[in-house]
Amino acid sequence: MCTVMALSIGMGAAQAVTGIAEQNRAHRAQVDAVNRSNAMARQKYINDITISAYNDQRKGEVFTAQLQADAAARTAYYQQKNINQIEHNRASEAAQAELREKVNKTMFESQTNLAKAIKAQGSVLASGQQAGQSMMLTIDDIEREYGMASAQLDATIFDATRAYGIKQFGLDLDHYAANTTAYNSISTSAHVAPTASFMTQKPIEQKAPPKPSPLGPILGGIGTVFSTGTTLGGQDYWAE
Repeated sequence: MCTVMALSIGMGAAQAVTGIAEQNRAHRAQVDAVNRSNAMARQKYINDITISAYNDQRKGEVFTAQLQADAAARTAYYQQKNINQIEHNRASEAAQAELREKVNKTMFESQTNLAKAIKAQGSVLASGQQAGQSMMLTIDDIEREYGMASAQLDATIFDATRAYGIKQFGLDLDHYAANTTAYNSISTSAHVAPTASFMTQKPIEQKAPPKPSPLGPILGGIGTVFSTGTTLGGQDYWAE
């Protein structure tokens, strides 16, 4: 009977030790799985934060570049507008100079014609060889020729002034069209300022499972002792 008892106790103890070892191995595996899951979640969290920061930085750099491009476009517009104004002033001054030249030329011709008329009248009056009526006709003819020449010069000034007005109007239209073209070339790419990415959701750390109690394998070992003793020694042995 002692042999049966020793064998039963040995088997129960072995089962208890094996059960405790298996229970601890399963617990370590569960703890490792939880730790691995937490480590992966932390790494993903760090990666997401890094990616969000990089994207926000890139959005800021792109927006800054857009602002600089828009500022350069507006600077180019004002420079072109200034050039257009200079060209308009140059062309307008040239047209005015042309008009002044024609007016001055006409005025000199008018003075020359006046001098010729006065000289002709003086010559007629100084000759004293013509009858009164004939002299008056001659003077009237000189005045008529002077009037016709003056009317022709006035018409020349009128036509020159009218041509200048038309040319100046065309210059103003060209100036307006050039400014409009320059304004339409302004590019606006930075419409809305970029916003920061949403805050990355911080992962919830999983708790490791509690270490199992060895009481279960021990009780199982005790049960094995009784079961083995009953099987090998019979009911009478345990009844003694």
